[in-house]
Amino acid sequence: MENAFVQQLKSQVTDLGTSLTQVGKLRLIGLVSRLLGLFLLLFTTVLLIFALLSFGAVACIHALSVHMPIWAAALIMGGLYLVLLLIVIACRRPLFVYPFIRLMNSEIRNWEDLERRTMEAEHQVELQRMRIEGHVDSATRTFTIYTDLLSRLWHFVLDKLHKA
Repeated sequence: MENAFVQQLKSQVTDLGTSLTQVGKLRLIGLVSRLLGLFLLLFTTVLLIFALLSFGAVACIHALSVHMPIWAAALIMGGLYLVLLLIVIACRRPLFVYPFIRLMNSEIRNWEDLERRTMEAEHQVELQRMRIEGHVDSATRTFTIYTDLLSRLWHFVLDKLHKA
């Protein structure tokens, strides 16, 4: 009986450890993908801003020159980079975050799936923690009952010995 209880408790603690590891892994994937995605977004934005400024400078120089088609072409290119920058900002998750999520865990495709899996793993941890608490409470109650019973029996025997 005691051995079965210990084995059951060991298996539940092992399951709890596995679930905690899964939660930690999923949270780490979320954190790292968010950080790397933000870094790549900022890096791309800075590069596109530099490109926009360089084309703007070229456009201003050529605007003052006699050749109108050169600055017009430079302004068109600057506008194209501005539109490209807006597209990158609008599509930052599919372009930067989701590839890192897929790189770290091939079963997860997007941010919503990562959040759902994290919630499922946290739920498993909570269920296993509650099971272990129930077993520990039950064992504690049983131990308390036995100690109370032994204590009463001991006091009963001592009272009989003192009266005799």
